[in-house]
Amino acid sequence: MNEPIPATVVNPYASPQFASGPAMPQPQQGGFPGLWRQGNVLVMHKQAPLPPICLKSGLPATQWLRRNLQWHEPWIAITIVAGLLIYVIIALIMTKRASLMIGLTDEWAARRKTRIFIALGITLAAIALGIAGIVLGNQGRGYEGWFSLIALAGFVLIGAALYGQYACRLVWPQRITDQYVWLKGVHPSVLDQMPVWTFGIV
Repeated sequence: MNEPIPATVVNPYASPQFASGPAMPQPQQGGFPGLWRQGNVLVMHKQAPLPPICLKSGLPATQWLRRNLQWHEPWIAITIVAGLLIYVIIALIMTKRASLMIGLTDEWAARRKTRIFIALGITLAAIALGIAGIVLGNQGRGYEGWFSLIALAGFVLIGAALYGQYACRLVWPQRITDQYVWLKGVHPSVLDQMPVWTFGIV
């Protein structure tokens, strides 16, 4: 799991250094360099520093958390019908990635840790159910009993994975291109400080 990094590690006021390539569009009005809003989505240049604001609450950030994001076009999932290996190969080739540091308050950092512990607890419960089913099956106490426990363990494990995926992610990409990230899950008060993105998809 990625652990929060003290805010002092990053200088959020440093001037952004942009990679070579197409010129980065500049905001039409005030705001933070390389950051815009598009509806309820934050649009950011991959190398633009996020402000020292908690993206989940809009309050001053006290911690920084590195997030490594991945995204590919949704249609790529269709290729799984041709085989899992083909899907994996295409996804690896087509996946766009971005790494960013997001600000959090102590409260939101603690919420994330709590959710991680809950996900781990559910996972351990699933493992315990699976072990219990195997033990009962080996003792010959009836096929239906131990098989039901193992099946239940499988469902609980899937639930733990889904909970961990969606409850612990905080923010997630709607789209990633070579230069930009469209980021969802950002608090409205943070978005309100950004100029409107009017450049389409670049």
